[in-house]
Amino acid sequence: MITRKTYIASFTFSLISGIINILGIQQLSLVVTNVTGHYSSSILSNRTATLSDLILTCSYIFMYWLGSVWASSCFFYGKNHENAFVKSLPIFLNLLIVLSAVVSGNLVVWLFFLVSSTQNAFGANHTENQVRPSQITGVVMASGLDIAKYFFGNCATDCQKTLLKAFTVKMLNITGFIVGGVLAFFVASTEILWLAVLFYGIVAILILRKKL
Repeated sequence: MITRKTYIASFTFSLISGIINILGIQQLSLVVTNVTGHYSSSILSNRTATLSDLILTCSYIFMYWLGSVWASSCFFYGKNHENAFVKSLPIFLNLLIVLSAVVSGNLVVWLFFLVSSTQNAFGANHTENQVRPSQITGVVMASGLDIAKYFFGNCATDCQKTLLKAFTVKMLNITGFIVGGVLAFFVASTEILWLAVLFYGIVAILILRKKL
């Protein structure tokens, strides 16, 4: 069910993902919001890549996978046992990592793969898979499917309303990612991560107060 909270989560989670994405490119020369490209690059460069390069790529993939498992496990355990503290643990971890990056002025690549994956998994779980903060390629494709179904799917009025709401969520998802990227591009320093610190702090408080 799409609610006002879904619309807000769609924009805000994607905004932070957009910031992390551009900051990772600027300071680490890596896309830390997904691992598909790194896997493809390692396959294409297998004639020149060393064993250490391949191990490094695998470590990125592992950290991204670990973030998803960690965030999803905490979310479902906390939800099923009505334990707000456990549910909020991934957000507190992200808050700690991002705050450390702001204070030190340095990004640790593996930790930011973890942050990105944790946020993506938590955002997806929190909205029942209606929001994918950093998976913009899939979101763009899905929005195209929504539009096609809306006009040519012979849907009833209620179905069209549902599709329109789903399309709006996806547009907010895409817009948030772009806005976050633009902000990070112009600020171009770890200072922009204060927005992420504020975001994670607010989310953690809302979870502990059982508002999320």
